[in-house]
Amino acid sequence: MAPPPPPLPTPVESLEDLPDDILRMILSRIPCRVDRVPIALVCPAWRDMIRRHRAQAPPPLPWLLTPFPDGSIHVVCVLSGCRVHQNLTINPPGARFFGSHDGAWIFLHYRDHEPRGNHAHNVRTKDVERLPVGLLGQDGMLFDNMVVRAAALSSAPDDATCIAAAIVVVPLPGPAPNAVPRRRRCVAFWRKGWELARELVPPEQDVALEVDDVVYHNGAFHMLTQGDHIRVCKPTIEPQDEGLPVNWEWETRRFQFQAGGGIYDQHVHARYLVVSREELLLVLRFTPQPNLATSKFKVYKETDADANAYYPVAQYPWAWSELDTLGDRMLFVGHGCCRSYEVDQYPGFKDGIYFIDDREFYNVQVMFGNARRYPCSDNGKWSEGDVQRCFPAPHISNHSAPAWLLP
Repeated sequence: MAPPPPPLPTPVESLEDLPDDILRMILSRIPCRVDRVPIALVCPAWRDMIRRHRAQAPPPLPWLLTPFPDGSIHVVCVLSGCRVHQNLTINPPGARFFGSHDGAWIFLHYRDHEPRGNHAHNVRTKDVERLPVGLLGQDGMLFDNMVVRAAALSSAPDDATCIAAAIVVVPLPGPAPNAVPRRRRCVAFWRKGWELARELVPPEQDVALEVDDVVYHNGAFHMLTQGDHIRVCKPTIEPQDEGLPVNWEWETRRFQFQAGGGIYDQHVHARYLVVSREELLLVLRFTPQPNLATSKFKVYKETDADANAYYPVAQYPWAWSELDTLGDRMLFVGHGCCRSYEVDQYPGFKDGIYFIDDREFYNVQVMFGNARRYPCSDNGKWSEGDVQRCFPAPHISNHSAPAWLLP
């Protein structure tokens, strides 16, 4: 005689009857806090569950802001499986992004729309801070058409102590040979409320020290150069002293390059400086040829130089040592706004580098000219040696390249 069937499980009458581990498992499938809002609207029981387990939501990750031809902006969420948050809009449209800051601040340049100029716009609070549009050069020359490529801030734009350092380009006066306008790239700085930025002049001039990226770390701005060296400049006055010029302490860290001597089989498309676990990482982005799509990345950490290397240690006391793995990190790279996150805080995620299309970062003709076309298509994730096109396919924009919005 067959044994009697096991008794049926006691039906769950409400969410309160579910064990906490089951609830956590349900919510782990919905890591994005924006996606949890509709769940909380189902009924009071679901709303109470979301409230009680709010701490289980992982920290938010940067959103990808993708401009479209009509000037609208789509918000793409990595925590939502790289899907578009259709119910979110970023206003106003029609601006060029040139960076972002923690706390949902995005840096915007308006050229064809009001209000013209540079602004920091907080997507969450709708606060707006005006940023300088002109530059006072080291020789006293005034440039009223400064284009900001990337910027890093010491604190939020609405903080009275905020100091910014930026990579900028200005047009040079005088006749242009071969009908090509002359431009000059330099580093500028400003403080909250300044109408003019001022040129930040290093103590030594060197082509290899042309700045490619800038981050704020440990009370100083760290600038990555084309020669893969780092300039460190630290304000030497209290930021509360409004109206006073900023003095700077300078340090130049010259690096030996251990991995292949800096010689690669592909084109180095971009260099980024990332603060991760209180150390500096150099991230190199490669393409098979200039203007082609991203093919791979290499990541290096800051170390002491090898005394047996070709370069003299007295002049080059630092070195970049290549990492074999990312070590359970997710990196989001973008000029002036790179960020690092720990994988173990995001169940189901793996090591990788998320990147955005910045192919026009060096193209001053697009920024200054009338024919502006940003491809916006080279976005994705590099993980385990492969490039994954995980984001929705965007369209060419006449306003801006994509950007990260930092939580």
